[in-house]
Amino acid sequence: MPEYTLYHLPGACSRVTMTALEQCGVEYADHPVNLMKGEQHSPAFRAVNPRGKIPALLVDGEVLGENAAIQWYLHRSFPEAKLFPDAASGWDEAQILSDLFWISSGWHPAVRANMMPIRWTTDDPAPVRARGKELVKPLFEAFDARVASQPWWFGEAWSIIDVYAYWNYTTAEQGEYDLSGLENLAAHRARVEAWPAFQRALARENAARERLNHAA
Repeated sequence: MPEYTLYHLPGACSRVTMTALEQCGVEYADHPVNLMKGEQHSPAFRAVNPRGKIPALLVDGEVLGENAAIQWYLHRSFPEAKLFPDAASGWDEAQILSDLFWISSGWHPAVRANMMPIRWTTDDPAPVRARGKELVKPLFEAFDARVASQPWWFGEAWSIIDVYAYWNYTTAEQGEYDLSGLENLAAHRARVEAWPAFQRALARENAARERLNHAA
């Protein structure tokens, strides 16, 4: 069995990868990276991930970055965990990947503009945040409609994309995006929060947060 170490920050998008690891049931070490203190730019972390980003998953000493890539690697390594639906053909697999990439390259940047507009401008961040809210609105409304007739992104079966979607809309909410009125999304939120692997990831994040606080 490979040795895994996840570099992450509690509450960040690395929560999705941590949930995937918990769903796979593998043993792994976790190392919180204090982005607020700029640890991602430190020589120590750059030696792990030269891109200076989290999540970063070390697998037997080799690094793999980006949520989507890590999740797909774990899916291929642990198919019994059902991180994604089974694909009957190359076309079906491409459709699954299309949804995963849509979350990571479509939703995620729009949410970041809403939550952390200062990342996108050195001027007044208010217009960037406003534009971020405009961009996420149709995404969340479409997802609310999608889960009106099915519990999860892909229908009756949970997938890690549900956790990725959850992270995006709850992070947008932290950035003052109003989710009220999206009742189906609220029900989806409750289902994700009740998922055992997600709960284990939260507990692990809380322990990591304590370590960061003690180190401050």
